[in-house]
Amino acid sequence: MLGGVAATCFALSIALEPDAALQMESDKEAAKAWLIQHPTLLRMMELQNQERARYGLHPLTINPEMCMAAQRHANWMATTGFYQHSGLGWPEIIHSGPYDPEGAVNGWIYSPAHHGIMLSGGTQAGFGYSVRNGTPFWVTVIQ
Repeated sequence: MLGGVAATCFALSIALEPDAALQMESDKEAAKAWLIQHPTLLRMMELQNQERARYGLHPLTINPEMCMAAQRHANWMATTGFYQHSGLGWPEIIHSGPYDPEGAVNGWIYSPAHHGIMLSGGTQAGFGYSVRNGTPFWVTVIQ
């Protein structure tokens, strides 16, 4: 029931302040723009593309929607402390522990199952990274 009340309040606030909906959409777009330009995530993509190039595969490109989904999952893992796959609907690789993109990507390279996903035929990807209490959580989804 509380969810219905919250949804009603949200809808009411949008109806009373139409600019609020525009601001929220603008905030989402700003978050996406910031995320897909984040140096850590770009480094993850660069390292995975180096590995893919060794096998003659096309490079991955950032898909902003997939990046947002991967980042939400990384944030969820960091917030809850649960280390598990998300069920986002895309092939996914996750890691917890390495302190830099090199460590995360190398961990995936040395794991046959994760390496196989990294080398899948997909060309679009989303990347996420979050830290809690000094523990990093890494996510890549590929389509």
